[in-house]
Amino acid sequence: MRNLAVNPPPTKVINISHKARREHLAKFLNEAPTEGPIWVFAVGSLIWRPEFDPAESLVGKLYGYSRQFNFWTIRARGQPSNPGLGLGLEPDQVTSSCIGKVFRLKNKTKSKDLEKLWNREMFSGVYTPTWCPIETNRGIVDAICFVSNKDHRNYAGYLPEPYVAEIIFQAEGQMGRCREYLDLLVLALEREGIHDDNMLRILDLVNKYEKTTP
Repeated sequence: MRNLAVNPPPTKVINISHKARREHLAKFLNEAPTEGPIWVFAVGSLIWRPEFDPAESLVGKLYGYSRQFNFWTIRARGQPSNPGLGLGLEPDQVTSSCIGKVFRLKNKTKSKDLEKLWNREMFSGVYTPTWCPIETNRGIVDAICFVSNKDHRNYAGYLPEPYVAEIIFQAEGQMGRCREYLDLLVLALEREGIHDDNMLRILDLVNKYEKTTP
């Protein structure tokens, strides 16, 4: 496989201990910009599988970031011999934006919900949780955003779409094919009325690989 990434695919899975995740979560919450409700911004699988029952959900827009397949996965949707790509928020030009879902956590269950969220999203440290302003039809809410960690060894960087499509088409891991993730993502975005040209172009390229590969 050609190496167009910032870092080559890893050979070992990175796991952060449960204790370290809990300590990180506590420190992060202490840095919350407000004492109001906790919101979580979803751009990938959290849209259709949030792992918690939100108090409410809204479509929201984050400026200055884009939705990108920008880090290597060798467990969920890939393996060391055939790595896949995971989805993250890539800091982009000021004119860029990303539309997703923003969920408000229930006050009664927020501690349990956040712990489950951290265990899922922060098990390897590929994200840097960041408080970001999300634009909604109800105004601006400060939400937890999982921004890709550029210092992580799994970070692949901004990759050309044909290369992304080639990897997604080939990769498969413990949770299934990487292209299945892309299919689920596009369907979830469509259900929410969210249009992402980048994801649609990648899906079109993956479908072309599917048709031309024996």
